[in-house]
Amino acid sequence: MLQHLIDQDESLRMVPTDRNELTTAVGQLNEELRGLAKEADPARARVLTRWIGIGQMCLGNHEEARTFLRQSLDLAAAIGNTRAAVATGLNLGDAHRYAGDVQAADALYRSALNTARSQHPELVDFVLQYTGKHLMERGDLAGAQAHLQEALRLRIAKGEAGLVESTQAALARVELLIDQGSVARYGEA
Repeated sequence: MLQHLIDQDESLRMVPTDRNELTTAVGQLNEELRGLAKEADPARARVLTRWIGIGQMCLGNHEEARTFLRQSLDLAAAIGNTRAAVATGLNLGDAHRYAGDVQAADALYRSALNTARSQHPELVDFVLQYTGKHLMERGDLAGAQAHLQEALRLRIAKGEAGLVESTQAALARVELLIDQGSVARYGEA
């Protein structure tokens, strides 16, 4: 829905490709959401609130992002869509992570990983990728590396080159940080 307006920066956080365009697109989604009748299909409201939340997160509006993503997560749970709950839980985890709320992010990533492992194994690689980036940011480089290596194994098995490339980029970032930490601790050899 907004994917074409979102990219990743060097620290692997989602950022707008064009801030003005993303702001306009999020506004249009908000208008559509406001126009939905109360009896409307909650699945559409779930999708809209999720993408509004993702857009707000990319724009740096963390409180709005968390509000919309929480609504989307609640809608996913209410309609019994556990697949959507896993995906939205990851987005909500990111919104907390971007805002600096590490504990809430940890809980959301753990919950998503538990649900994916038990009910949606096809999503485990995605959850591992998000969790690995979270662990990297909080300085748990060994944990990040382990999560990303497992994600890479799963993605290679899936045979999806774009996903493999994304995980390889995240692993390369972690390995760079590990190397920088080794140099900082022991000096250059």
